[in-house]
Amino acid sequence: MGSLVPIRLVCGEQVIWQNDSPNSSYWCRPIFFEFVKENKITILQEKNAIEQEIADLMDTEVGEINISHSLLMTMIDGKATSILCDTSSQRCDICKATPSEMNNLSLIASKQTDLDLCRYGLSSLHIWIRMMECILHIAYRLTIKTWAVKGDTKCILESKKKNIQDAFKNRMGLLIDVVKQGHGTTNDGNTARRFFANPSITAEITGVSENLIRRFAIILEAISSGYHIDVVKFHDYAQATMQLYVDLYSWYYMPSSVHKVLMHGAAIIESFSLLPIGQLSEEAAEARNKDFRRYRQHHSRKCSRKATNEDILNNLLISSDPLISTKRHKFGRKHKSLSKEAQSLIIERAETFDDDDQENFEIANVDILDTD
Repeated sequence: MGSLVPIRLVCGEQVIWQNDSPNSSYWCRPIFFEFVKENKITILQEKNAIEQEIADLMDTEVGEINISHSLLMTMIDGKATSILCDTSSQRCDICKATPSEMNNLSLIASKQTDLDLCRYGLSSLHIWIRMMECILHIAYRLTIKTWAVKGDTKCILESKKKNIQDAFKNRMGLLIDVVKQGHGTTNDGNTARRFFANPSITAEITGVSENLIRRFAIILEAISSGYHIDVVKFHDYAQATMQLYVDLYSWYYMPSSVHKVLMHGAAIIESFSLLPIGQLSEEAAEARNKDFRRYRQHHSRKCSRKATNEDILNNLLISSDPLISTKRHKFGRKHKSLSKEAQSLIIERAETFDDDDQENFEIANVDILDTD
């Protein structure tokens, strides 16, 4: 599934239209839908096709108004990003560091980085899950204090894991690391947000440093806020967090996704100067998975696969129609206020654009593939 989310329409420095819910599935427009196996070949084929279409895209003329389009390919998760960057999921996409090198900060700092790969964004929804799983994997290994689990240590890890799972279920009502038949695990975005909502309880259950959990939560909060982030402050805070991680748990190699945020997060945020990184999330495309299953089960013909897929696509088009979305009743949602620590990483400034004031520019977020 290829998707697009319109984010903003601007004329010079004037914002004509702004999507108030860029992470909502109501604005996630399908570009294409193919019933094919998702693998490296198909992902690269679709990526090349999308890039060619973007290159061939012509300006839209509405009367005397000329609209040009700027599309950002950021609605992808770590799996797709690794394929597009031609690296494995355990290596860093930007500096190509291996797992054994992640905790060697002096070596990491000396590595050459490919800043061009920053254009794929941060996957700000999945990073919640990856950071939660990082804390959990450390907690499972606190007794053995080794990254690799072999032989008799497997029993120790499984016992520790079971105790932590039971504690989270009893104290916070969370199902952690429970396998769902055909749908991965229970580790989703909502679970991760509740996991980091109360660092003190999470630290009591896991035995992991409360300071580290709190710093992870603040970084995630700032990234997902939808506000512009002070790159210098974020860099300093992330570097201090990385040093704390290495000082406390040097025996557990930092996951590549966590390394990417802490080491290269500031550079990635800086590369998207026009828009806050939180507005370039893959959350809208991920939310479409639930819609896809619902349309397939309850709102599609079952006489043939072709008819089923046609009905699914038609429902996706209807539910994401821009005119319909603008007329939807906006329910009052309680937006959680940012913590003081997260607010210190946020900056408020007027949008600046280098483009001609007489032209309009549409900025959109593109999803190459729905990698559920």
